[in-house]
Amino acid sequence: MDSLTQIVLGAAVGEAVLGKKLGNKAMLWGAIAGTIPDLDVYIKLFTDPITATELHRGISHSLFFSILFAPLLAWFVTKSQKITLGVITALIFGFMVAYSAFVQKTENIWVLITMVSVGLGLLALVNFAKYKSTATHKQWSWLFFWTLVTHPLLDAHTTWGTQFFWPFDYRLAYKNIFVADPLYTVPFLIFVIIAMSYKRTNPKRRKYNNIGLIVSSSYMLITLVLKGIGYGKFEAVLTEKKIDYIEMDTRPSPLNSILWNAQVETERGFRMGYYSLFDNKTIVFGSEIPKNHELLDPIKDQKVVKQLIHISAGWYLVNKAEQDTLIFTDIRFGQLGFENDSPFIWNYKLWVNENGIAEAVQIDPADNFNIGEAFNALGKRISGN
Repeated sequence: MDSLTQIVLGAAVGEAVLGKKLGNKAMLWGAIAGTIPDLDVYIKLFTDPITATELHRGISHSLFFSILFAPLLAWFVTKSQKITLGVITALIFGFMVAYSAFVQKTENIWVLITMVSVGLGLLALVNFAKYKSTATHKQWSWLFFWTLVTHPLLDAHTTWGTQFFWPFDYRLAYKNIFVADPLYTVPFLIFVIIAMSYKRTNPKRRKYNNIGLIVSSSYMLITLVLKGIGYGKFEAVLTEKKIDYIEMDTRPSPLNSILWNAQVETERGFRMGYYSLFDNKTIVFGSEIPKNHELLDPIKDQKVVKQLIHISAGWYLVNKAEQDTLIFTDIRFGQLGFENDSPFIWNYKLWVNENGIAEAVQIDPADNFNIGEAFNALGKRISGN
C-alpha cells in the first residue's frame, strides 16, 4: 500500500499496543516503524534496477524481519529514544533526498527542499519532545513487532504482494485492493486523528482508535467478497461462451474496489475483461493478445530474462520493437484504458549488447498519456458505462 496508509496503520497499531502507557508517542513510533519495511526501495542505490525490483518486498516484508528487528529496535529505544528517533528520521529523509537526486534525477529543487524541511522539522520535534516512559523492553518489542509485521500483511492484499515467508520463494498476493484506495485510508485516518486528540488516559482514545481498525479491516474483508463476486461473474461468462483457458486472475482497477479486471491466460495469449458492480450488461472479453513467449527462446537462459519472468510471475507477453529489441510486458498492472489495444502500464525494453549479454530497462508505457482523460474514462467505466 502507499506510504500514507502504512503510516496510519502503524500509528493505529502502535496505539493499540502501547497507547495507554505512551499516548501519542506510541502513535509516533508506530508510524515510523510502519515505514521501515518500505526502505527496501532504496536498494536501487546499490544495485541495478531489475535486481532491485526483484528484491522489492522481500526480506524487509517478511515475518523473519519483524521477529529479528523488533527486539533490536526496542533495545535502541530503551537506551535513548531521542537519538534513535533522530537517526531513523535522518536515514529516512536522507535516503529520500539521495534517491530523488541520484536515482530519479529530480530537477525540481522544491521537491528536495520540501524533503529536507520535513526532515528538519521532525528532528526539531525530537529536540523539544519529552521522551521519558516506563515501558519495558518487552513492551517496546511488542509495539515494534506488531507495527512491522502488519505492514507486509497489508501489502499482501495488493497485486505485487509480499515475500512474507522469506527465505522461501513464495509470494503472498491476494490482489483484492489497489495499492492506494481512499475508501480504506481516509476513514482510517480520520479515526486515528480523532483518537490522537484525546489524552492517553481517556477511554475515548482507545475507542476511536479501535473503530478505525475495525472499519478499515471490515472494508478489507468486503473487498475480498467483491473479488469473489467478480470472479464468479467472469467465470460464468467464460463457461457460457465456452472459452478455453488455463488460468484466470482478477484484481481491482485503480483507487477503487467497484471495477474489477480479469486477465485470462489461454494457450497462446491473454484475454482481458472488466466488470463493475454497476454493470447491467454482459461481460465482454477482448480478443486474444498473443503471448509471443517464443521470442525469448534465443536468450531465455540469460540472467535478466529469468529475472523478468520471475518478477512477472509468468503473467507477461513479448513484442518485437525496432532495431532488434523486444518489449517485455508485465501485464498484471493493467492497461492505460479499456480497449483491447490500450498500452500496458509495466514494460521493459530488452536487447542484447555487443558482448552478447541481454540487458533490460523499464520504459514509460505511452508518451501521450493524459492522466485527466484516464481518470475520466475510469470514472465512466466504474459507473457502468
